[in-house]
Amino acid sequence: MPKKNLTLQRLRRWIVYWGARGIQAISLILPFDLAVALGAWLGRLAFALHRRARRETIEHLTLAFGPEKTPEEIRDIARRVFINTGCALAEIMLSPRWSDERLRQRIQADEPAALLEASRSGRGVVILGAHFDNWELLGSYGVRILGLNAGVIVRALSNPRMDQMVNEYRRSVGLKVFVRGDPKGARGFYRHLIRGGTLALLGDHDMSGVEGIFVDFFGRPSNTATGPAELILRSKADWFFAVLVRQPDGLSHRLHVEGPLPIPDGDDYAARVRLLTEDYTHRVEAIVRQFPDQWMWMHNRWRKKPKKRGKAVK
Repeated sequence: MPKKNLTLQRLRRWIVYWGARGIQAISLILPFDLAVALGAWLGRLAFALHRRARRETIEHLTLAFGPEKTPEEIRDIARRVFINTGCALAEIMLSPRWSDERLRQRIQADEPAALLEASRSGRGVVILGAHFDNWELLGSYGVRILGLNAGVIVRALSNPRMDQMVNEYRRSVGLKVFVRGDPKGARGFYRHLIRGGTLALLGDHDMSGVEGIFVDFFGRPSNTATGPAELILRSKADWFFAVLVRQPDGLSHRLHVEGPLPIPDGDDYAARVRLLTEDYTHRVEAIVRQFPDQWMWMHNRWRKKPKKRGKAVK
């Protein structure tokens, strides 16, 4: 990378980091609900000003829902996607003020008995989530309220300062952090799992440099990581699907848990990986269809295309 571009990149990263720290400082002195409302307002502002992100969000929603929804409905969902993202970011910034009492007040959950039973079995548990509502807050609730011995597999952010900031938050709530692509992290998360720990990860985005297969998402082939399915099959851990769902008041959440879920059997390992990956992806689609404004539609889920097969040689 040319020296000039590298300098500009560093400057942008510095501005983003200190901008986030500044917003956090303001959030921490405001009343809690007002700070979340400020996040919602910033989301509305981003929708109005960030033309590229707005356009891409509308394009992806249109690909998913097509004739099912009018252009006006698509645009309204896209606007609410930005608002919910703003709320979620504000809630993360408010992490020092998320007491156990506030977590219990703001997250509605019947005790997920099956998940708790599995976590105490000693066999290990894998929780597959999604970039839905506030997935970071779900980790905090799992450790501090449900008492899970939980670790998360994460991807390093391109901005090292922001990466450190986010991981400090994760560790501050009691989560063990395993970085994808780090050899030590790979050994660590597998050891954590086979020793009876709970491991949470997200597999609903098309990530560069990650091995995947094409499975249908909203009727279109989408490149989906096979790592989560392979981890479940190799470890023989129980697996669950879990997300938070933001409630109409914009401030509270409901814990949605499914499981323990079936693990495909048989001698064909590749077929088992595909079946489990499809099962997970269908569960993500089902919850996104129900609450379309709570998924990260800025991401292009169909970025990679299946290779076209050439004509057979006679």
